[in-house]
Amino acid sequence: MFTKKEIFSIPNILCYFRIGLVPIFLYTYFTAEGSEGHMISAGILILSSLSDFFDGFIARKYDMITELGKLIDPVADKLTQFVVACTLMYTYPAYSWLVAIIVLKDGMLLFVGWFIYRKKGKHLAQAEMPGKIATAVFFVVSILLIAFYIPGTMISTVMIYSTVVLMIIAMIYYSQGLYRLYKEN
Repeated sequence: MFTKKEIFSIPNILCYFRIGLVPIFLYTYFTAEGSEGHMISAGILILSSLSDFFDGFIARKYDMITELGKLIDPVADKLTQFVVACTLMYTYPAYSWLVAIIVLKDGMLLFVGWFIYRKKGKHLAQAEMPGKIATAVFFVVSILLIAFYIPGTMISTVMIYSTVVLMIIAMIYYSQGLYRLYKEN
């Protein structure tokens, strides 16, 4: 199925690393005591984000894109995003909106995308700019809110709802793309 070279390519190892950081993030976040603990949690999320950037960069630059990477990279991305959103929901209740949007958007991409693929043999491109921007803002906002721990403040509310708006825009963009793909001959 997958060759040893594919399994142990540097970009794929970075994906495994990112998946491994998820339980470490959870542990550090929920056991954080004081600003140092929150900074450690934020640092783990920064490390995860950097590994995501470098796995894509290395894969493209050195022609190391693999079928396994195409499968595992989005899993690592979505798992990290979903866990971070669910985790922050405990401290910042407005994150429940982000959890709902993530579930709706990714559910739509998975199920409607699968339906269209089965019917027409076509699928959307991996990630489009509105989705990339929304995801980048999500992680920047999440890192800042973890690092500075400012629940119940106006700035945290503005940051979260700005992210919600960007996520909704990305969801609408992807739904339009799925609709156009469905209508193609």
